[in-house]
Amino acid sequence: MKRFWSMIVLLSLTMILLIACSNNGNSSKSGEKQDIASSSDKMKADHSTENQTEDEKSNNEKMKAQSRMVVYNAGLNMEVKKLTEVQGKISQMVKQMGGYIVQQNQYQTDNERLESSLTARIPQEHFHSFLDQVKKLGIKTRDQNISGEDVTEEYVDLNSRLKSKKLVEKRLTKFMNEAKDTKTLLAISTELGKVQEEIETIEGRIKYLENQTSLSTVTITLTEDKVVVPGLEGDKQTTWEKTKKQFMQSINFIVSFFSGLFIFIIGYFPVLVILGLIGVVIAIVWRRIKKKSENTIGK
Repeated sequence: MKRFWSMIVLLSLTMILLIACSNNGNSSKSGEKQDIASSSDKMKADHSTENQTEDEKSNNEKMKAQSRMVVYNAGLNMEVKKLTEVQGKISQMVKQMGGYIVQQNQYQTDNERLESSLTARIPQEHFHSFLDQVKKLGIKTRDQNISGEDVTEEYVDLNSRLKSKKLVEKRLTKFMNEAKDTKTLLAISTELGKVQEEIETIEGRIKYLENQTSLSTVTITLTEDKVVVPGLEGDKQTTWEKTKKQFMQSINFIVSFFSGLFIFIIGYFPVLVILGLIGVVIAIVWRRIKKKSENTIGK
């Protein structure tokens, strides 16, 4: 009986030990699983942050690609009431927008109307608003044309060429400093001069494109809307002035008539002489024929 109870106690102890060992193993496995999960989460987090930075880079590149470089030009032909006043307002508007006048001309046409043309450079951000404000100053807009030239590709290409040329310049400068004989030094110096000349040309073109894209060119032609009645505006002379004018016109007519007649006679004198001789011969022959016919009738 004692053996029986002792066997039961031993079995229960062994069962308790086995259950405890299994719990420890499960807890260690669960801890390892948690560690693996946490490490995987960290890796996912790191990967997500890397993806975010790559997305941000791609977005920045897209934003850069979207900023195009366009050269804008516009032309306006308008009718206005008071040309001088409108011209002054346009000049003031150009200064307020940070632009400047390139050229400005004012003249009078054959029908005694005032006309004006001016060319202005306007910052690109004010280009469309400037055109809208100028059109409000006129009575009627006859013509309007707007053109744009995209030079983004050329600008990017020029910058990449400039970088490569500057690298070549740097290397050639290094080689020239390390050159020991005169022949090599002269050859490198000649090549360096060509590269520096190309760099100056590229930089000049880049500056030109930057200027053209930052400032737009607008050419405006203004015509004064003025009704001109022929004969009224010039009819401001007195009677004596009109008489003198008419007298001089008559004298000029007579002088021009006799001058033309004299030139005609002198110029065609040989022809007139020949025609005169032919006429004399014809007259003599005609008289002889007439006399013969009269004598024949008398007999």
